[in-house]
Amino acid sequence: MPRFLPGGDFRARRRVLTSEDFAYAPNPARPASDVIDKGTWESIVTLPDDVAVRSSDYHGTAFAQLNDLWGAWVECLDGPKSSLSTAMLDAADDFQAATYAALTGFYRLSIAALRSALELVAIGTWAELCNTHDEFNRWREGKAVLSFGRACDGLIAATESLRNQLRATVNDSLFDQKDSAGEGGFARRIFSGISDFSHSRPGSADGDMRGSHGPIYVRSALEHAAWIHFEVIGLCFVLVLVARPKLAMPPCVTDLFADVSRVKSKVTRAAFEELSGTNR
Repeated sequence: MPRFLPGGDFRARRRVLTSEDFAYAPNPARPASDVIDKGTWESIVTLPDDVAVRSSDYHGTAFAQLNDLWGAWVECLDGPKSSLSTAMLDAADDFQAATYAALTGFYRLSIAALRSALELVAIGTWAELCNTHDEFNRWREGKAVLSFGRACDGLIAATESLRNQLRATVNDSLFDQKDSAGEGGFARRIFSGISDFSHSRPGSADGDMRGSHGPIYVRSALEHAAWIHFEVIGLCFVLVLVARPKLAMPPCVTDLFADVSRVKSKVTRAAFEELSGTNR
């Protein structure tokens, strides 16, 4: 039977925010009017709560790093509103959701949220770098169609110098199209890979990752989802630097790229070093 956590465990009790915790909350919260019954509540939260406790028992460092990187992402949002900052704001929700989904055992959904973040940031970077703000705004209004591939196509020509540097140093690229000679640039390769999880393709469903239906803690699945998260947010920071090369990166981002176990992609690390000047 399920048991309660010991009272001394900080995870044992839930906290709710008050109106003073919000930056803008002009009206008092409405009194509760339709409270969920105990059985329904427990049916929804018991398994995810169990996974969250087990995950945080064994992977506290990884979750702290992911949370720090989400905070760094939000920190980089400071500045005037633009196409890229709009995309980054939406991606911040995806990164936070990806961390929470992984914590609670929804590994496929965690990776699917990362696909959304990568697509948003690529489109925002393309709009910023290629001055296609009008088309970006029409897309935001639902009046135009934009895609990850379209953004990558535009970024190929706009980043020719970086492309040549990456070819010379690591014999790879970020945005190149797939052809008979290869699978394309790293951004396209990882986007293709995580798309399998978004569409629950064979081998990429939660049941495949966990060997079970319903959320349970699986070390290998959590570690895989966390690694993809590190790779994707690292690539997204590179995309931000492509559009804003003078932006100072928070220390936890520099630490991320110094850790080969978190960012294994040589081309992503090489691009970060070139754009941030950490190799000079």
